[in-house]
Amino acid sequence: MNTVKIDKYFRGMIAHRGLSGIETENTINAFIAAANRSYFGIECDVQAAKDGKLIITHDDTLLRLGLLNIHIPSYTYDEIKRFTLIDRKTGNLNDKIVIPLFSDYLCVCHTYQKHAVIELKEGLSLANIDNCIELIDKEYDQNDVSIISFNDKYLSYVRKNHPKINLYYLTNKMDDKVYDLCEKNQFNLDVLASEINEADVKKFHLVGLKVCVYTVNDKEQAEKLIKMGVDYITTDILE
Repeated sequence: MNTVKIDKYFRGMIAHRGLSGIETENTINAFIAAANRSYFGIECDVQAAKDGKLIITHDDTLLRLGLLNIHIPSYTYDEIKRFTLIDRKTGNLNDKIVIPLFSDYLCVCHTYQKHAVIELKEGLSLANIDNCIELIDKEYDQNDVSIISFNDKYLSYVRKNHPKINLYYLTNKMDDKVYDLCEKNQFNLDVLASEINEADVKKFHLVGLKVCVYTVNDKEQAEKLIKMGVDYITTDILE
């Protein structure tokens, strides 16, 4: 199995939760698979374990990826790393595939010189966010990192304390309220692909803000979005 190549030259592809169209999402396997390809960036989802360690997982339960109905943030990382995940390629649990630490993800991005795109999930404390930035600073120039979130309060906190980091407001809709929020706070936009049009893209560009769209797995749709002028496309499988 391989990625689906688009016909247009475009250097803004971001691997959604790693190369999740082939490997189990948000795992070291997925991050390395993306790192070995032409992606500009690799996206991940950050949550905190019970002991405060930052981990990479989209869901807060293991039901979908580990067949266990447990609340992940209620366990320490030493406990979490004992839970195995489903290998996307085989459909079976694989004891070599586990939830990684955020620092493991950063190490992959740094080693392969990929832009780190970090989604801050709900439930994080300000101390967790500070820890996230501390870990980033050990691996990166902050200019080589983007933080994305549906929570504009998280973004505002990062903006106040770490102004160099690129910030993207995540949203599943596009309206004047979203534009006003982004323009006022100088948040770039990360929007559901079906919600954006060329006029919106130009509107953001005119005030110096970038536009990322998610999650695009259709080749023709991606090529239309590139013609619109979007800056980045988040995808599971396109390259």
